[in-house]
Amino acid sequence: MHYNAAAIFFCLLAGGLCSAPEGAASSAPFIWWSPAPAERRPDGRVAQVLTLKASSELIRPEAWLKVTPQPRFNRPGEPKTAHWRQGAWASAEPWTLAVQAGEYVRVDAFARAEIEGRPHFAQTRLLLYGKSKESEAETPGEEAPDRPEFQVSSNGEFYWPQTGHEFTLTLEGLEAANGLEVRSGQGELLDVLENSAGAFKYIPAHDSALNRAGPRAVKPLIFLAHGPDGESASLTLMVHRSRVSGLNLKAGLAVIAASFMISCLGARVLGGGAARPKERP
Repeated sequence: MHYNAAAIFFCLLAGGLCSAPEGAASSAPFIWWSPAPAERRPDGRVAQVLTLKASSELIRPEAWLKVTPQPRFNRPGEPKTAHWRQGAWASAEPWTLAVQAGEYVRVDAFARAEIEGRPHFAQTRLLLYGKSKESEAETPGEEAPDRPEFQVSSNGEFYWPQTGHEFTLTLEGLEAANGLEVRSGQGELLDVLENSAGAFKYIPAHDSALNRAGPRAVKPLIFLAHGPDGESASLTLMVHRSRVSGLNLKAGLAVIAASFMISCLGARVLGGGAARPKERP
């Protein structure tokens, strides 16, 4: 009887110790954006809904949008610059924000909310390919809010962040006290990145389900930094499937090498036959 009680106590203690690292990383509150798929409207506008999610109850969330028209739709001699505007919530609990555009624009969405008296920030980026015939109305400019901000850069091979390819993240305005957490779109902890010379490098694992979902398939990854005073900042990054993960490179190279050898052999045989002199009768 005493042996069974001791064994149960040891198992509970061991289970608690084993789950402590993940629990510690998951206990601090944070917020993040969850983008819905973009939808094209009959008038050519593109709309996308963002939902602000949180690990605890939100207090007074605010949102800002940084809208940057892209060069594809700019007229020569009339460059367009980015402008800020405050986001208007479409609903509360859940907190949703509808973003729409009639031209090709990049939209950086930021949110701020308080949890347990501490500020928390969320960030994501949208690319909206609007094709409306109506011209966009000028929006009064707002001042940029005071917020932490992530920057993402890839190795230059692809325009989009993709699975299987490394990219680098930097964060300004907040110190990531315990590294950078990598989470799924539902907020589940996947990995923790260490700071390397002021930046964080990450290679998303290949995802077979994402590869089967089609050439435009994407999935969200959340990068989360906790500050030394209990604040946090998150980046929701839409990661595309790898464009080369389904290719068998070894088999492809073997086929190319074999084709090259056959072509060379054929050219040599044909060339030798053409150069052979005719026999005299």
